[in-house]
Amino acid sequence: MAQFQILYSGEVSRGLDAEVVRRHLARKLGIDERKAAQLFSGRTVVIRSGLTRDEAERLQSQLAELGAVTRIKDRTPDDKAAKFKIDSKRPDATLNDITAAHVECPRCGHLQLEAEHCARCGIDIATARHLKRKEDLMIEKKIRELRAGRAK
Repeated sequence: MAQFQILYSGEVSRGLDAEVVRRHLARKLGIDERKAAQLFSGRTVVIRSGLTRDEAERLQSQLAELGAVTRIKDRTPDDKAAKFKIDSKRPDATLNDITAAHVECPRCGHLQLEAEHCARCGIDIATARHLKRKEDLMIEKKIRELRAGRAK
């Protein structure tokens, strides 16, 4: 099923006042002044989505009559992209090289490139590893002591 969007980035037809176009768009779209002002922020905004091609073209022409220059974007899923081709070749060796340069934070588990501090939680990775290793050794010692106490 076709899915189209109407996109708007604040552009008005030549010779028209942006303030007049903003008021007309607010009335046509049923939005308040604050939201209408956001349409003219320079960022691309989705005005409507989930439309058929005919609905999108009809709405685009209605908005053009009000002075708004819009675009139609086709969001229909590509059937070809959904199919996977299984490659019998050996995977690229560079993938292993890239993943080897990554480090997992001992505190939060965030996977990132080699760095001194974690990008997510901000701790010093070397210090956290040292403390974690120290804690692991203490736990191992306690386990050995408990096992030795049971054996007696």
